[in-house]
Amino acid sequence: MATDPEDQRPLARLIVNPKAGRGRGRRYARRIRRYLERSGLRFRAVFSRARGDVERQAFEACGNGCRHVVVVGGDGTVHEAVNGIMTAGTGAALGLIPLGTGNDFAKAVSLPMDWRAACDRVVEQIGQEPRRIDAARCNDFYFANGIGVGLDARVTIASEKLKWLPGSIGYVAALVKVLIDGIPRTMARIVHDGQLLEQEISLISICNGQYIGGVFHIAPTALNDDGVLQMVLAEGVNRRQVLVLAPKVIRGSHIDAREATFIDGARFTVETDLPMPVEADGEVRYTDARRLEIQVLPGALPVLA
Repeated sequence: MATDPEDQRPLARLIVNPKAGRGRGRRYARRIRRYLERSGLRFRAVFSRARGDVERQAFEACGNGCRHVVVVGGDGTVHEAVNGIMTAGTGAALGLIPLGTGNDFAKAVSLPMDWRAACDRVVEQIGQEPRRIDAARCNDFYFANGIGVGLDARVTIASEKLKWLPGSIGYVAALVKVLIDGIPRTMARIVHDGQLLEQEISLISICNGQYIGGVFHIAPTALNDDGVLQMVLAEGVNRRQVLVLAPKVIRGSHIDAREATFIDGARFTVETDLPMPVEADGEVRYTDARRLEIQVLPGALPVLA
C-alpha cells in the first residue's frame, strides 16, 4: 500500500496560551486548530495551565524528538517557548500564531498579525530550512526580543494590573502610573565588549528586536540576525523629559536625543548601585537585580517565519 505523503509531514507541537491577548488564546483555539488541520499540518495540541508551563511543555516536546514547536500567544508565551527550546538544545524551530497584546517578537520576524495568515506561514515553512535569528542569554535565562532594566521594567510590572485595557493602551497607562509614582534612577557600570561606561540611568534596554510594549520603537536600527544586540541607555530623567521623549520613542525618532545613548555589542555586563527590576520579552524576571551578564547567541534560534 502506498504511503500518503501527508503522513510523512513532520509532527509539530502546538502550545496554546489560553490567557494570551486577554483570553483570545482560548477563544480562538478551536478555530486555529481546525484551520491548521485543514491546511495539512500534523500536530499534537495542548493548553498551557500556568506561568512557566509553556517553557516546560516546549522543553518536553524537544526532548521527545519534536522538531517544530508552534505557540499561540504573545511575547510572554514566546519568551517561555524560547527558554524551553534553547535549554533543550535540540535545534527545534519556533513557530508563532500571534494573539498577544504587543506582539513585539512577531513584528521583529515580520509575521502577519492576522491569525489565518500566520497559520499559513507556519504551514508553508514546516518542511523547509528554517530561518535562523539571534537569541541572547542573560544570567540564567534566554530572551528573544529584549530585556529592560529600570523604567521599562517598572512599566511592565504596572501593566500587569491593567490587562483589562485594550491593545497597547495598558502599557501607555502603566507608563503614566509609573511617572506619577516616581522614575527609578541609579548609577550603573556597564562593560560592553571590554569598554567601561559609568553613568546615572533611568532605563537600560538591551534589544534584539526594535519594539517594546507593542508601540515603542525603542531600538530603530536593531536587527535580530546581525550577531549583535543594541543597548539603549536613558540617563537619569525627570517626568517632563519622559513626556517629551515618549512620543519620539513611539516614532523611533529619538536617536539624536541628548538623553539617549545607543551602543551595539555582543556582550554586556550591567551593575547598578540600587537593586532594579528587570523584564525580558515583556515578562518580569527580577524585581531587585544588581548584576546582569548578557551575551548574544548568533543564529541560535530557528524560526518558522
